[in-house]
Amino acid sequence: MRSLVVVALARERLVNRFHQGSLGEARNLRDFLEQTGDYESVSIYELAKSDGPLTQWAQLAESPQ
Repeated sequence: MRSLVVVALARERLVNRFHQGSLGEARNLRDFLEQTGDYESVSIYELAKSDGPLTQWAQLAESPQ
């Protein structure tokens, strides 16, 4: 089972996570959060649930256009 999460790091070193249903939604949210200027960094991660309680996180990289 895989899911997408937008992770935003605030200036106060607080981490906010926003679960998204699709890559398009995740990109739109990331772009919006970057434009607000409230966050130092905003990234999209894909989560892959494995057997047991552990979850593997992989940051999605944008291809240059």
